[in-house]
Amino acid sequence: MRDVVTRQRGRGLGGLLRGLEVYTPAIVLLAAIVGGSFLGLGFIMPLRAMYARDTGSTSIEIGLMTSSYLLASVLIAPLIGRLTDRFGASRILWIGLACHAGVVLTYMAVHSPILLIALRAAEGATAAAVLPPARALINRLAPSARQGEALGLLGASQEAGILLGPAAGAFLASQVGYIPSFLIAGGVMALGSLAALLCLPYSGGANAGAIGIQRPGLAGVGSFTKQLRLVYSLTGVIALPHGVMMALWTIYMLDRGVSLPLIGLTYTAAALPALFVSPLAGRWSDRYGRYWPIALSMVGVGLIYALYGLPVSPLIVLLLCAIEGGVATVARSALDGLLADVTPEEMQGRVQANFTAVTAAGRLLGATAAGFIYLADPGLPFMVGGLICLIAGLVLLPPRLARLFPASPQPLPRVVAREPQPFPGEVAIEPQG
Repeated sequence: MRDVVTRQRGRGLGGLLRGLEVYTPAIVLLAAIVGGSFLGLGFIMPLRAMYARDTGSTSIEIGLMTSSYLLASVLIAPLIGRLTDRFGASRILWIGLACHAGVVLTYMAVHSPILLIALRAAEGATAAAVLPPARALINRLAPSARQGEALGLLGASQEAGILLGPAAGAFLASQVGYIPSFLIAGGVMALGSLAALLCLPYSGGANAGAIGIQRPGLAGVGSFTKQLRLVYSLTGVIALPHGVMMALWTIYMLDRGVSLPLIGLTYTAAALPALFVSPLAGRWSDRYGRYWPIALSMVGVGLIYALYGLPVSPLIVLLLCAIEGGVATVARSALDGLLADVTPEEMQGRVQANFTAVTAAGRLLGATAAGFIYLADPGLPFMVGGLICLIAGLVLLPPRLARLFPASPQPLPRVVAREPQPFPGEVAIEPQG
């Protein structure tokens, strides 16, 4: 009996220590910085279109603002990836946050539609310098067998910011105008930049000779291996219906007679489950593999988007949003883990930037096509986006494609090389395995 108790205590202590490998101070701080960035982003998310309309912008110009944001993200992301690999993820992160804060504060001084389109493009470029280096850094900080869980924590912090920011920003703007919301958003991002500069460990540039990890089974070192192309393709597909949502959801709900408060609740309904599901989904895919979570969740997302296109009641829409938030989070968490599994260590920044660019490109394509399809039938864009996602999930089922997914993340052997010297005041880190 004593031996049984000892083994149980050992397993409990081992589980606690393994959990601490993920929830280290550096990883928790990084998640808090990213969450704060998305909180600031959420503050102004519902305000940009109203602010542009109040300054005289037409609906076409407001649409061009969204397109310029996504297009700038697509174009700048590869450069951000190269800079991340060369100069280190933490350094690019704090610079990106500082630039994003500056762009957000500039909104207060801009009242021309053309300048607002240009400013939105600048925001897309600076926003692209936040998430890719953050994801690259967390891949270096987290153990190789817990990448999905760590990225799930990062995703949960994003959802927390999106959950709280829009409602607070809209309420503040309705009471005292736009300026305080822009000031708070820019201030939160600036504080995150300062925290990243002073507190995050220095990751170094992999190309500068940092400690590296040789990942077995990654033939053809580069940012476009066969497995990476699979991740990019699946990411682009699942981003298509989200682009439809970004472009049309508010208009679609208004055309169906849904009130503005209820439309706001649909965003909350989608974000709240994702906040709790994201770390659990990452842990699930870490333990049981990426294949089934991705395939099944893509089928689920496709079915839900198809139902969005049907004339269902507002309460059913709220329920669908909550289910979609959880199911889509499973897909994103598993894709994040798969991306970490198949990324060459020396190309962390470039791969994460490619991932961001493909996501933005998928959303841009979905948003652009949805505007034309909407003219034929308001529900049709959601049904088409859902059908594409559903077909992609079903295509994954043949064994030939299933073999592209690693069975389960394996610990990676270290290959030690010369370490770069950090700048004064920076603390060097080593990736954990």
